[in-house]
Amino acid sequence: MNRHTRENQSILLPNGRRLGYAEYGVAGGSPVLFFHGAPGSRHVHADMANIAEQRGVRLIAPERPGYGLSDPQPGRTVLDWPDDIVALADALGLERFTIIGFSMGSAYALACASRLPRRVAKIALVGALAPHDAPGVTEGMSPSVSGLYALAQSNPAELRNIFTALAPSPAALIAAMSASLPQWDKDEVNKRTAEFEAEYTQMLRGGIEGVASDFVLVSKDWGFPLADIGTEACLWCGANDCNTPPAMTAYLSSILPNNRTFMLPGEGHLSLYAHWAEILERSV
Repeated sequence: MNRHTRENQSILLPNGRRLGYAEYGVAGGSPVLFFHGAPGSRHVHADMANIAEQRGVRLIAPERPGYGLSDPQPGRTVLDWPDDIVALADALGLERFTIIGFSMGSAYALACASRLPRRVAKIALVGALAPHDAPGVTEGMSPSVSGLYALAQSNPAELRNIFTALAPSPAALIAAMSASLPQWDKDEVNKRTAEFEAEYTQMLRGGIEGVASDFVLVSKDWGFPLADIGTEACLWCGANDCNTPPAMTAYLSSILPNNRTFMLPGEGHLSLYAHWAEILERSV
């Protein structure tokens, strides 16, 4: 196999913005796009890259506007993202591909499935986010996370101030991210501290605008009907997830016409890392 790692890549989009991305795995392998969470970046943890290579996958991790190498996009919406993905896929010669959306990235995976049904073969949603106006979906969410979403709706400027205070460094961001997590997640963070530092170092090259605007955007109406998405979807959720609680996955499972759901007893929000091999295997 031809190992393929290119971590600091970018393309110019038709509107002149730069889109940053990284590639891992096998050149010419089955194409899988990975949409990071918030916080997050194009940096994929080393064991995830190794598993992609072992599975013969070409893993591509784009950064949303304002993250890492990607230029900001003032006034963007969730539904602007599929246009960026079309430009990236065309530049990389990808006709059809799978998308794995983690946490905040799941909303953007759903947007692509909605707008690009001929190009998105499957989606995997891990620790998935549901629209906040859906009934009961915030049940079980930690107060610190629900507080961020409340600010996103009521006072975006103050939300940006909070993120600026939370993220003076990757280490500070990890500490802030971990504070409200259950012990299962804290153990996962402790095992991966160096990888999270590398991931957040890349994110913070673009400041906090990417993550702040993500919270604002997903707290509003997403702009497309979930019930019309016919793309095959696998949903993965830790039963103790308090960032995107099981109520969100239950709602998505009830409304997406073609899905299979995997509940993970005893696990939390970061189950992506514990189950990456199986998630990837079911995605190609």
